[in-house]
Amino acid sequence: MTDRTLDIELLRTLHMAGSLGTLRATAIRRHCTLGAVSQQIKRLEHQLDRQLLVRFKTGVQLTAEGEQLIAQSLALLAEHDALLERLSHRSTQGVVRVGLPDDYVPQVLDSLLPALRQSVPRVRLQVTTANSLALRRLVARGELDLAIALCADGDASSPGLPLWRTQPVWAGAAGNELHRLDPLPLALHPVDCAYRAIGLAALNAAGRRWETVFASTSVAAVESAVANGLAVSILNRARLTGAMQVLGSREGFSTLPECLACLIESPDVAAQDGAAVALVKSRLQASSLIERIKLVG
Repeated sequence: MTDRTLDIELLRTLHMAGSLGTLRATAIRRHCTLGAVSQQIKRLEHQLDRQLLVRFKTGVQLTAEGEQLIAQSLALLAEHDALLERLSHRSTQGVVRVGLPDDYVPQVLDSLLPALRQSVPRVRLQVTTANSLALRRLVARGELDLAIALCADGDASSPGLPLWRTQPVWAGAAGNELHRLDPLPLALHPVDCAYRAIGLAALNAAGRRWETVFASTSVAAVESAVANGLAVSILNRARLTGAMQVLGSREGFSTLPECLACLIESPDVAAQDGAAVALVKSRLQASSLIERIKLVG
């Protein structure tokens, strides 16, 4: 190692690149140029004398050593950010209305919210969970100040900063032939689900007939319906279990576009709460908090 001091900002850039999967999205998030992000990663690799990212035409992927560094530096970033916020925003107060996706409710309650409250102790948080499209409407109407919502990668209407990527896939029970039925039996979330919209658009474009045989607002319930061979659904690849299989081109299904979890902000934040909203926004962008929920897919 040529430098005995790790730069916090270089670590933060690596965390974001690992979450987002592209240097371009990382540059947007870091408010700098693509070249600057590339140089930051190279500087960190030079400091540690090891390759941390593999670069492809379509994006980047963490190496095993990159994954290890992120895991080992997560607590360091969390402590650094919490200390900085306590010293810099001791007088910041206000009410902030935050929306979070239903898919992440267990992680939100067990990990994210306690950490967020600890880092902004003088800010009153009012938290709402809903499907992503519903959250986007609430933010647009000014009923929420901030929200994390899923949207299709490349969606021109995507209104916020990218936080991490997810990969929706067609999923069925392992060894099950349910996907051959006509019409295709589906387990679906309500109409405000981003995955539902992506999947049904693909089926309709292919002229494939389908019917809803199971509907639930619970992601766990939809996953159970798939695992038990009741229906096919659109799930995050990271959440598939050994009881499920990915349905691809061999089974007659097209590849679905990636999604981005984006942080969106209302244009109608109350003036007296502006500083509090800005503080919570900065914390929700922090790698240490994002890592608490993104790893479940």
